[in-house]
Amino acid sequence: MPAADQIEMQIDPLRLIDSHCHLDDPRFQCHPGRLLAAAQQVGVSDIVLPATTAASWPGIAEIAKNHPGVHAAYGLHPWFVDHHGDEAINRLSRWLEGHPAVAIGECGLDFSRDNMAAQQQLFAGQIELAQQTGLPLIVHAHRSLDKVIQCLRGQPGINGVVHRFAGSRQQAEQLIERGFLIGVAAGITYPANKKLRCTMAALPLETLLLESDAPDLPPQGAPTDNAPEINRPEWLPVTLTALAELLDESPAEIARRTTINCRRLFNI
Repeated sequence: MPAADQIEMQIDPLRLIDSHCHLDDPRFQCHPGRLLAAAQQVGVSDIVLPATTAASWPGIAEIAKNHPGVHAAYGLHPWFVDHHGDEAINRLSRWLEGHPAVAIGECGLDFSRDNMAAQQQLFAGQIELAQQTGLPLIVHAHRSLDKVIQCLRGQPGINGVVHRFAGSRQQAEQLIERGFLIGVAAGITYPANKKLRCTMAALPLETLLLESDAPDLPPQGAPTDNAPEINRPEWLPVTLTALAELLDESPAEIARRTTINCRRLFNI
């Protein structure tokens, strides 16, 4: 991994990395190359593309192979726990042996869904894989942050990001203490999300990553085209601007620091 001073020397202040974008989602209804080209025009040079199911792994591998700025992550999302099967962790381990990855994920817990025991078993298996491989985790934590923190407690040698963080400052600080970064998505662009905005404003910039989570959660003020509910990675600068305002920093400094954070975490 590059040293911190080397990273800072290599980064253009206007470069952005989207730390979480589902380029393979069929809701986009267009080739990933078009999305990438539009994102690159506004300074988004790289995208981390996390998986959700084993069925998505080959497509993600193909996108990453054909587009150098796309970085693959492979995992098993808790939403689909009933479909993953008993051998899911073994299949993931074998897949990682033969396919370059920057992280394990998207994985985690979602208390709005059923089968929590199976979710926790699946998450524990991916935590163990992270320990074995040295890869960071990309964690989904919906209505489950306290349990996620509990699962991570006492697990040496792991780090990662809790993406699209929506918890409290205290929960964020507990995650940061365990070596995890905080994913900042477009929720902060909505003034009504006062608690989330206050939380992000209180966190150190060196603990934050920018993400679109596209095609979900478009930012406030996104163009209202024929599919206004669809988010796109090219709109990541809207979240950048909102975070800059919350932290009273320049957008260029937010871009520089979050890019450093992303490169360090994912070794890209």
